[in-house]
Amino acid sequence: MSQSYLAEIAEQPAAIRKLAGLLTPRLAAEVQAIRGAIGRGEIGHVLITGMGGSLFSAYGTWLRLSEGLPVPVSLWDTSELIQQAPGVLRKGTLIIAVSQSGESVELRRMTEIEGGAAARVAVTNTPDNTLSRWASLALATEAGPEQTVSTKTYTAGLAALYLFEQLLLGRDSEALAGEIEALADAAGNVLADLPARLDAMLAFLGHERPLTFIGRGGSYGSAMMAALVTAEAAKAPTQALSGGQFRHGPLELVREGFRSVFFMGGEAATRDLNIRTVADIHRFGGASLTIAPEGAADGAADAGMLLTLPAVAEGLLPVLEILPIQLLMVPMAIARGYEPAKFLNGSKVTVIE
Repeated sequence: MSQSYLAEIAEQPAAIRKLAGLLTPRLAAEVQAIRGAIGRGEIGHVLITGMGGSLFSAYGTWLRLSEGLPVPVSLWDTSELIQQAPGVLRKGTLIIAVSQSGESVELRRMTEIEGGAAARVAVTNTPDNTLSRWASLALATEAGPEQTVSTKTYTAGLAALYLFEQLLLGRDSEALAGEIEALADAAGNVLADLPARLDAMLAFLGHERPLTFIGRGGSYGSAMMAALVTAEAAKAPTQALSGGQFRHGPLELVREGFRSVFFMGGEAATRDLNIRTVADIHRFGGASLTIAPEGAADGAADAGMLLTLPAVAEGLLPVLEILPIQLLMVPMAIARGYEPAKFLNGSKVTVIE
């Protein structure tokens, strides 16, 4: 299983590069039609939904669309949506649904109950599945089959969602294609450099104590995905918190032996807050592995371990942020006595609510 997992990790740069093919004149025209419907008042609400890593991949998109569109934007766990608030699926809504398989039970249930949405967008890995057939606009990443814990389907799905989001905000396809090309190059470089760092990363974090993953903005999505991957692939206890929520109580966990992974993110507005939090973790006896783009975490290495990433478009940084966690799962799972990325209690596609 670990060889399949490693192979799927290695396929990510090619899967990302392939996404430039989504940027067709037809897609641009379809997204422009949705923009027009928002402008005319035919769409009064944008609802983004998914489960697991698909939901976490949409966190940054939710933030950017909330700031950039003239209508409310909400982000929903699909199980909570269909069970607790199905009435939110109403006329005048643009539904953006993300699912790597397009067959997760909650997403299939949603396709049966949505009530006259103005437009339906699906982001999945394959072009033929329940969710893509439901959609009025279906984006298929076609990253290839995936047998283990989500790697390439997560990163390709996140990047495809970013392309749709940016087109909806009025960006130019040519510029976006350049960002995807740069991301693919950066992902290849990160994956080539990381293996030499894994032993030191595992020694620093350990494999027996719980890990806390922290981030703000789009990097909070990375924290949530990192916690999920660590639980699935290495069977290790974790929690994921925003930088603000970490201050509201869980800071009391910090003492000698506390270890965290802090995704510094690329947002200049919160950089000082992040650096201060890392420093406080160190001050109270803990330490943090800080994952940050070049130049964004000056001084963080003094409070633990620093891993720098190449500069890419801010909204695509989470693609690079998750790569160290994906690879770290192999030695961590082995140290914990598990076969890396092998499902024991669940399955690749969740079919039971």
